Amino acid sequence: MLPLLAAVEKVRPLEKLQGVSGQFWLKVILGFIVLAVAISIIKKAMGVNRIFMIILGMVVCGLCGVLWIYERNEPAFMTPIIDPIARSGFFPQKDSYENKQQQEPTEKTGKKAAPAKPAK
Repeated sequence: MLPLLAAVEKVRPLEKLQGVSGQFWLKVILGFIVLAVAISIIKKAMGVNRIFMIILGMVVCGLCGVLWIYERNEPAFMTPIIDPIARSGFFPQKDSYENKQQQEPTEKTGKKAAPAKPAK
């Protein structure tokens, strides 16, 4: 029965491709371009000194980690690692800065603000 249905409904691949939207093809082309650029960069990086690549990798990972701690937008699988670091209080966090900005000056220091001197 299946061969009979396949013979009756002869849909050519070009007819199927015509129904695909232009957005899809744009994404496919951009994906190939990104892949080609990534392969080119990796090939160029293979010729660079290893120490330089290690230092560059550490800087990129460090910046990414600090950004995750500040913004708290790390991937879900990284939360168990980032959460204790963020709670330690060593690195600044976005929400703590915003909370300090909303406080009155006396609340920040614990002292009363000095009265303003009159102008002469």
